[in-house]
Amino acid sequence: MALEYYTPGVYVEEISSGSAPMSAAATNIVGFIGETRIGELNSPTQITSFADYFDKFIGYTLSDKMTPRGTVAKDADGNTIQENVPNDKATDLDWAVYVFFANGGGKCHVVSVNHIADNSDKIASLKEAIIKEESAKDKKAGEAKIAELNKEIAALSSSGNIDKQLIGNDGGPNKRTGLTCFKDVDEVSILCAPGVTSNGVLLELISYAEAANIFSVIDSPADLDGLKAFGLGADLKGLSGLSAKMASKQAALYFPWVNVADGKGTRLVSPSAFAAGIYARVDNDRGVHKAPANEPVRLAGSLNYTINDAEQEELNKNGVNCLRDFSDTGIRVWGARTTVAQIDPEWRYINVRRLFNMIEKTLELGTKWAVFEPNDSKLWGSLTRNTKAFLSRVYGTGAFAGASEAEAYYVTCDASNNPQENVDAGIVTIEIGIAPVKPAEFIVFKISQTSPGGAGEEEAAE
Repeated sequence: MALEYYTPGVYVEEISSGSAPMSAAATNIVGFIGETRIGELNSPTQITSFADYFDKFIGYTLSDKMTPRGTVAKDADGNTIQENVPNDKATDLDWAVYVFFANGGGKCHVVSVNHIADNSDKIASLKEAIIKEESAKDKKAGEAKIAELNKEIAALSSSGNIDKQLIGNDGGPNKRTGLTCFKDVDEVSILCAPGVTSNGVLLELISYAEAANIFSVIDSPADLDGLKAFGLGADLKGLSGLSAKMASKQAALYFPWVNVADGKGTRLVSPSAFAAGIYARVDNDRGVHKAPANEPVRLAGSLNYTINDAEQEELNKNGVNCLRDFSDTGIRVWGARTTVAQIDPEWRYINVRRLFNMIEKTLELGTKWAVFEPNDSKLWGSLTRNTKAFLSRVYGTGAFAGASEAEAYYVTCDASNNPQENVDAGIVTIEIGIAPVKPAEFIVFKISQTSPGGAGEEEAAE
């Protein structure tokens, strides 16, 4: 807009309002990390279907990309092009992405930290060499050779220091590895390391999620004996202790693992991957404010452990979310608590924490236009209007409690919370309060006996 006009006439000028409506941040995009068979290492790769994942991280020439196993592909003459992928080649991450999409997942980013190599032929050859050395005449030389061969077998059988690879290192742009790779993907809102039950990795995963203000979904050990690695008892009490060790308002722990048909039997798959897919499905169908529980677990054949109501009571209280097999409704997720359920009731429920994550991310992205704008009452008014308009839409989805919008939320951005000293320091403060809806976790019916006509007599007396 010009300050002065010198030639008589009509001037039409376009001006920007500065502010822009807020769009809700994505809540259902998952970041997966683990080992694969092929694919680029330590580089977040966007995946939109299991066939997409198959091409980028499995890569065998197979006619069927419906499962991590696949089926034999044949040419026009019926000759085998590629042998069926053995079950032991498939990784936890392969099956996790598979069940994620089957349970409603729509988009994820995958970070592969290591390639699982097929060294079975080499290992078999080395074992044959050991047998020959055991029958050698020179026992001393034979023992030295056997020790050397065993070292080679151990090296081929190991994925190296997988914990260190998963945790990774932040070497800056294009030099990040492991978990730190997700710093290059701003849209990930759920973090998952399927099948990983290492104490160090899980703590790093949760720590990263808290720093990034995103949610993490973690697994219990496939076998309760695995709790011994955490210094816990191999029982359900020890499982409750694991939740306490992993206490965080940004984490949910699931138990038990799930048996999935793989074409030649069953494969044990980590529950976190099913949960991540169900999060995405519920977010799409109902909204992030709906607890991701009492939902069917697709592809689940059976559970590794079957628990009853009495056994779940202690687990649920301590923030262990159980998968249950019911005779009438099948296998369902039967818990919606964070691992701080016992110690921090404010963040007891997964949906409440994730709702706040979404609102906070939306506010961060939706108010960037205001940075470096004049810090005055006009700016405060714009920020207040935009924020209220967004929260009004969220209220309309049923995410907030309260009979009216005034009861559900408030927004304050004026002189009362922006004193002159803050203005001089370049600070704008917007105070927001919301009343999130909580899940009906316990349905209680109170039933009593009454005499015939008793209710009518009371009504008549009134």
